[in-house]
Amino acid sequence: MNVWKSFAANEVTHSMAHYLTTLLDLHERRGYARVTDIAKELDVTKPSVTVQLKQLKEKGMVSEDENRHFRLTSEGQAIAREVIHNRQVLIRFFQNVLEVDPVTAETDACKIEHLLSRGTSHKLLAFVLLLQSEDLTAKEFVAKFKEYKVSCPTLEFCNICSVECLMDMEPAEASTDDGLKFPVVKSPPKKAAPGLDPQKGKR
Repeated sequence: MNVWKSFAANEVTHSMAHYLTTLLDLHERRGYARVTDIAKELDVTKPSVTVQLKQLKEKGMVSEDENRHFRLTSEGQAIAREVIHNRQVLIRFFQNVLEVDPVTAETDACKIEHLLSRGTSHKLLAFVLLLQSEDLTAKEFVAKFKEYKVSCPTLEFCNICSVECLMDMEPAEASTDDGLKFPVVKSPPKKAAPGLDPQKGKR
């Protein structure tokens, strides 16, 4: 399967992830969750909540009792906890390792918390724990990373960029279907190095 197809086929969407984690939070704090409670927590309309809950019920992630209280099924609870785990790992990586500011770290983590595979999440957590440990080599690496200044080679000799230099791209803003705004890269076309195919970045 192509990468973009696997992204589209992801079982949990960004919106679903927020509903599942909100349901988990409401149950842990109150012991129940109604449509009005969920709408208030997520700052959305009750009709929107009803539509999303219907989809989650059809997927077997949420159940509803005779009092119209909603709760996570065992599958829904497992997904919600994994999303929260991913969020915490990502925030810790962005803030403590990359030294991204707290607001940006949380925003960026929110965008991909539901997409991260379990294996990648565990590897990332191990990497963060190592870099924050007392290991001397890890400490030297962190110190070197903080001092590192990016120095780009010419496009012709860069083994990362093929058509455009990533460092030249300027941030723009886009938004998802549910209104979440996020930065994207946007830059004018750059002339490829001599001998390179501008479309494929190959000779």
